[in-house]
Amino acid sequence: MTQDQFVELLAEWFRANKQTSTDLKITADTELLGSGLLDSFDFLDVIVYIENKTGKKIDLSVADPNQFSLVSG
Repeated sequence: MTQDQFVELLAEWFRANKQTSTDLKITADTELLGSGLLDSFDFLDVIVYIENKTGKKIDLSVADPNQFSLVSG
């Protein structure tokens, strides 16, 4: 999956699950947690969504939480 495809995957999740402005632009540099776009419950939802869409498991026990602060992480 390319970075552009991943960004679009996240944008799809935001459109379906968050009441955000239609102007919201998700890019690789979008800050997810610190900006308030995601809270802890949303974060888990996004992880499950990504796993389901990509067919790959994300092992949070070995992942660095800082990697999840930006889309590019």
